[in-house]
Amino acid sequence: MMDSYSRRLALGQFLRKHRERMAPEAHQQSFRRRRRTPGLRREEVAGLAGISTSWYARLEQAEETAAPSAAALDRIATVLRLTAPERAYLFHLSGRIDLNYVADLEDKSVLSAIESFVLGISSPAYLLDKYWTPLLWNGEAARLFAIWLEGPEINLLRHMFLDPKARAFVVDWELRARQLVAQFRLDFGNAVDDPKMLGLVGGLTEGSDVFRSMWSDQRVLFRNGSDKAYNHPDFGLLKFHQTTYLVAGQPSLKLIVATPEAKEPVGE
Repeated sequence: MMDSYSRRLALGQFLRKHRERMAPEAHQQSFRRRRRTPGLRREEVAGLAGISTSWYARLEQAEETAAPSAAALDRIATVLRLTAPERAYLFHLSGRIDLNYVADLEDKSVLSAIESFVLGISSPAYLLDKYWTPLLWNGEAARLFAIWLEGPEINLLRHMFLDPKARAFVVDWELRARQLVAQFRLDFGNAVDDPKMLGLVGGLTEGSDVFRSMWSDQRVLFRNGSDKAYNHPDFGLLKFHQTTYLVAGQPSLKLIVATPEAKEPVGE
């Protein structure tokens, strides 16, 4: 992980390069006086973004200063016409959460590509957003998780803690629930200022004493591969190895694949 100076230096170099690439005409300003530097001047970026010129200059020069707010970064990104990946990089270097970030799932081609991939997986597979609500799933997942995906609580956390059927369906429910809460905390930490995220946690805290107790433990876990078992009402006990993959360019999206446990060979 970059230290404080390395992060400030990377941020300053990034801002300066993109400022120099920005044509003054892009903002329909009258910047007609003789220019000795390419692109916009620092005071022009600062003025367009509604921030102090001296403070912006200190950002570019990697000097210690108050960390830029998410609102200031949003305005700077708009002035510099940053692309979605560039914007994400800006917020990452600044250690801020981009509350205005919208996943590119509105792009039908992107969504279609992800959906085609999920539907082509032979094992149960589904895609979760940062709130742990499923966006896509294949037929195998629909059959395995019918209690969840066709139930009253489509959000995975709400299903686990507010739907009574989950306790009978999930083997070792208490252990799994505790792991789920600890894994979810990572996504919560990346969107701690998101009103929708706060609403989800608030609703779970009010609706489930168990969730409230587990949430107060402050445990954090990575969502690594692990073995899962389910008491399916139609097929009996089913065992899987579950693996989680992050979607490139969309770190808040998680693809979960449940591979059936290999059966032991029958002895002769």
